[in-house]
Amino acid sequence: MPLELLIYNGILFLLIVVFFPFFLFPAIFISKYREGLAGRLGFVSAAFKAKVCGKENIWIHSASAGEVKCVLELAEALKKKYPGSQIVFTTTGVNGQRMLKNAVKNAVTCYLPLDFHYFIKPLVNLIKPKILVAVETEYWPGLFYLSKRQGARVVLVNGRFSKKAVKRYRFISFLIKKTFFFVDLFAMRSSEDAATLLSLGAPGDKIVVTGDLKNEIPVVDLGKKAALEAVLTPVLKEQVLVLGSVHSREIPYFKDILKYTLEEKAALTVIIAPRFLEEAGAFVKMLEETGVPYIKRSSLKGGGNKTGVVILDTIGELSVVYSLASAAFVGGSFVDGIGGHNLLEPVYFGKPVFFGPYTPNFKEMADELELKLLGYKVIDASGLTMQVTAVLKDSALLKKIAEISEVFLESKKGSMIKTLDLI
Repeated sequence: MPLELLIYNGILFLLIVVFFPFFLFPAIFISKYREGLAGRLGFVSAAFKAKVCGKENIWIHSASAGEVKCVLELAEALKKKYPGSQIVFTTTGVNGQRMLKNAVKNAVTCYLPLDFHYFIKPLVNLIKPKILVAVETEYWPGLFYLSKRQGARVVLVNGRFSKKAVKRYRFISFLIKKTFFFVDLFAMRSSEDAATLLSLGAPGDKIVVTGDLKNEIPVVDLGKKAALEAVLTPVLKEQVLVLGSVHSREIPYFKDILKYTLEEKAALTVIIAPRFLEEAGAFVKMLEETGVPYIKRSSLKGGGNKTGVVILDTIGELSVVYSLASAAFVGGSFVDGIGGHNLLEPVYFGKPVFFGPYTPNFKEMADELELKLLGYKVIDASGLTMQVTAVLKDSALLKKIAEISEVFLESKKGSMIKTLDLI
């Protein structure tokens, strides 16, 4: 093992010893942490072992649901390119696991263990990947090193960096340069990300700009869309605003638009889609405290009266819900420290997208959407209500946005094919 990884594993060991009790406590009492604890410590189910043992595996690792969503079509394309191989997925978070089980029939998936040598090594030795595909910001020294020892081709796709991550990487440059050494190809989403990667010490001949996989229009399951429409349409008013991938920390910014749904003139239903299912309760509490009536998606069976608010307390339905929207706000953008989420998801369906002032992970996308008049930055709660209601009243503008969206997305296509060709 290289010296850099010996130091890395020594530090990880000390951190695990010190902090394990603090992780154990929430794992006992909070279901989402308990669900993934065994997998994060390197334990794998017998069923998973049976599925991967002795097979030729292409391993795709994503952090969570957003990253999973952006590589689902790539995974299907890899199946066709390598018909003798099966796709094996891992994720870091519980939402990624839930997304995979909902979106991929008979998904072969488990949690990625902590990157400590004795936790990650058994899984790498079990999967023996032909190709390891890491997504976006998943730079794991132990995973890359052990996969290369198994003879895998290691590829990073849709590579990107946040400003905070760059600062951390510069601080541990001795380790990150060695990590880059184990990667055969970096498929970066933008020239800016490629330049950052180069400045951190990655070899220039391994870096290719392929574009953002999130620019690719997803394929919507028409059966699922029809089923969801049948359940939701009876309770939706004339216009629909989706608050998509929103966080409980952003709740104060939504009270104004939710109270607006109580007004007689408001022919508007707001669908709240929490980023984390466990946070749905926080939105319920807020609605009950403010006296705003609501319905949970999980309670809908078809029929019912028109309502001002629906809480999407289910997994894997947000993309379909965006297709039913008149407009959407994409969360993770009203408070600092989250970074924003994929702003294109509503645009895929020709809908105007609103977002807050904090979108560092999607800055280029946000700027371009504003320039094309497809996206609208809002600063506070009253600004959200004012801008949303103004846009929704302008039918000519909504029609124009739908037309511009189609042209805009067509110009962005091609990243998936470019990425596939390189793997």
